[in-house]
Amino acid sequence: MKVVRKAIVLREQELSVWIGVHDHEKSARQRLLVSVEVDVEGLADENDQIDRTFDYDKVYDFIKSLENTAHNELQETVARRVLGFVLSSEGVIRATVETRKPDIFDDCAYVGVRLEGSAL
Repeated sequence: MKVVRKAIVLREQELSVWIGVHDHEKSARQRLLVSVEVDVEGLADENDQIDRTFDYDKVYDFIKSLENTAHNELQETVARRVLGFVLSSEGVIRATVETRKPDIFDDCAYVGVRLEGSAL
């Protein structure tokens, strides 16, 4: 078998953050869902060695730490921080980061931003 793509996925990590441009968004934290898909080199495909694989715990911890940062006006700012962190990780080829604010409109599932980047 030939694996043609290896992606690590972290889907909809829920945060409570200070984010938004409107006055009412600056007075309370909001839910922000963050998803990451990371294309990585095939480090541990055949030998099941943890020390030769992508450490998604570090990505989870970095995203979680965003709850302790200052107010951001734009989702793009948060997504860019996550993307920069992921792309600087060893073995990463490319990544996609998506942020979603699910509580903005009653008749809309979410408002979101998706950024894609390459480490090459």
